[in-house]
Amino acid sequence: MNEEIDEYDIYHQDFTTVSEWEVFIARVEEILNDWRLSKSTVPKPAKEYTKKWIGKTEEILFQGTKFVLSYHAVEPVKNVEIPEETDDKSIIRELHNSLWDSTTCFMDDVDGSPFPVSAWYGLRRYIMLCSNIPLVEGNLIKLIMSTVNIAFANVDCGVPLFVKIREHWQHTYLGFYEDSEHKVSFDTIHLKRISNQCSHLSGLVSLFKSKISSPVALDAVLVSAKFSYELKDLDAFVWKKTTHSNEFLSIEGFDVKKLIELPFGSEKNPIHSVSLNAIWPRFRESAMVESSTFSEIDAIMAPTWTITLKMRDNFNCQLSELINKVMDLLDNSNLLMDTLGLSKSLGIINPLHKITEAPITISKLVKAAIGQGRNNRTDFKGPIADDLLMPLLYYIFPDAVEDDEFSYPQQLEVEFKQADGEQRLCSYVKTSPEGGLVWRLSVTAARLYDAGGLTYLAHLWYEFAQELQYRWEHRILVPG
Repeated sequence: MNEEIDEYDIYHQDFTTVSEWEVFIARVEEILNDWRLSKSTVPKPAKEYTKKWIGKTEEILFQGTKFVLSYHAVEPVKNVEIPEETDDKSIIRELHNSLWDSTTCFMDDVDGSPFPVSAWYGLRRYIMLCSNIPLVEGNLIKLIMSTVNIAFANVDCGVPLFVKIREHWQHTYLGFYEDSEHKVSFDTIHLKRISNQCSHLSGLVSLFKSKISSPVALDAVLVSAKFSYELKDLDAFVWKKTTHSNEFLSIEGFDVKKLIELPFGSEKNPIHSVSLNAIWPRFRESAMVESSTFSEIDAIMAPTWTITLKMRDNFNCQLSELINKVMDLLDNSNLLMDTLGLSKSLGIINPLHKITEAPITISKLVKAAIGQGRNNRTDFKGPIADDLLMPLLYYIFPDAVEDDEFSYPQQLEVEFKQADGEQRLCSYVKTSPEGGLVWRLSVTAARLYDAGGLTYLAHLWYEFAQELQYRWEHRILVPG
């Protein structure tokens, strides 16, 4: 009799058990369905879009590696009707048109998207799968690409899908999109050195046709070309800074134009680089000849020219610095009397010190009387000379002199609309009429504070408050 074999000694491979790879595929499908990105539920293309990118993100674990699946899309303009398409080819049509539109801005500045594929291919929405470690191994890249292809087909996804491969700094992506009739591949390659075949148009067209591997003859290839010329290191060029002198502080002659002329402009060249682009938007491969030995492409003959200015990240503007300097006064807790030194000259002391000091003696009364008499005999002298202070006050209160050269206009109105009836950009900001009392005081205070510091501003405000108090007590109308 045959020896009985224990059933536990026999290894049974259960093919019904879900593998880790199948779990990965199912998880990707689940996320795409939750985001409603199938062709039947994905939002239709809009007519207008904003520049704001919105996105969704989910994390997936596969073979001990963390993958991040994210969806990015440009937010459409609200209250704009979505065009009704007569067929189901609106997605591929939008994708095709966006590819041609992106040729004019290819490799230009970023458009605000987290990944550059939107600017490269003119995409307004896409899906990105990237891992926390670089995908360098070829077998792992093929496994990930097969995973997303299966999930894409099962969900019938209506958004292009990309996988980030190679080192993160290389910006290398593999992407695709397909429907029942078309398949679009978004392939990028990072070359350390450009081969001779890729250095001219004929070689690029031959490489493109070889990648298609069509068994039938292909039609002429449509090509888009762009030549870019970039100018950097603009610091070598002379930047004429618009300087504003403090000539209005001169006592020889008061000039209102120099007073109200606020500083404006950048302190140094705000431009980082300038790019000139010569673009051929669309032409057949036979329209121009370019090989390793001969070229008909001339940038001067390009039908479209564009120029791109890249600004510096941080540069100082004189007007904004002046406004920030004035706004910082809100956090200044110094007293006006202390700033001008009036506390000592007028004998003003802290009342709490008076309460907590020792009992009053005859010697203290004598010293206080002598000090008070001296203070009464001294006159207050501010940092601004009288020959300059009086013209400034006459500019703010022109009715104080008979020859009111700077009188206020008859009507002071704030214009909230332009000549064409459109609302101005800053119409909602609380403001005052140009040339009015508040306007003149603000400009004068800002210029004095920028020229002479806090003491000049405190002196002007002290004299302004004294004038208002005098007019209030004597019932004199305040103009402006």
